[in-house]
Amino acid sequence: MSSFFAALQFLTIIPGPKNLAFVDWGWAAIFFPIIGLLLGTVLVLFDFPLRLLASPGLCAAVLVTILAFLTRALHLDGLSDTFDGLGAGGDRNHMLTVMDDSRVGAFGMIAVLLVLILKIEAIQSTDTDRWRMLLAAPILSRWAMVLLGYRSLPAKPGLGSSFIGQLGNKHVAVATIIAIIFVAAMLRGMGIALIALTGLFTWAIKTYFHRRLGGITGDIFGAVSELTETFALVFLALGAR
Repeated sequence: MSSFFAALQFLTIIPGPKNLAFVDWGWAAIFFPIIGLLLGTVLVLFDFPLRLLASPGLCAAVLVTILAFLTRALHLDGLSDTFDGLGAGGDRNHMLTVMDDSRVGAFGMIAVLLVLILKIEAIQSTDTDRWRMLLAAPILSRWAMVLLGYRSLPAKPGLGSSFIGQLGNKHVAVATIIAIIFVAAMLRGMGIALIALTGLFTWAIKTYFHRRLGGITGDIFGAVSELTETFALVFLALGAR
């Protein structure tokens, strides 16, 4: 169970193991879709009473705030750092230096704002079966992190490199089976399409950053999680119309 709690601590605000340096990240990865399901379940539990108390827009904004709080805004921070690096341009070392800077630049701030706006608009525009999208999007986004790490190269030392180094075929296979079962059960054909699109998107991101930076960083894991979650919410909102 230590791997489960390590995944829980890494992906949420809930405390877990004190020293993540000795975590088996390969086995922790199989729990990523399950952590996504838990996050989605919290959103669903808040969604029902919020609908009775607030307007659709306010309800959606509160749900997105809850999700950011539960994840310590860690993935949003990775999204910001990644887009600051992309916006800065230059060579590999310059981009990595900008991504490591704790200050938020214009590109990172715009990326975060756009993601939050799209999430809020997608949630508030969906009424029928909204619980499905609130469950599926966090599952897919955490699964995308596993796909991103599979057979990737680390761009620099850190927690991301530890995750990449311990991720094997069996870990990715189990995480993928779990994600497919959950998402397909909830969304059926649309879920299968989302799974395929998530795989293609993650592959494209991995290919780009391997060419641009020579590998993947922890910030890019966060960026992929946020972008995948946003895409899933928008895709399902459009499909509900």
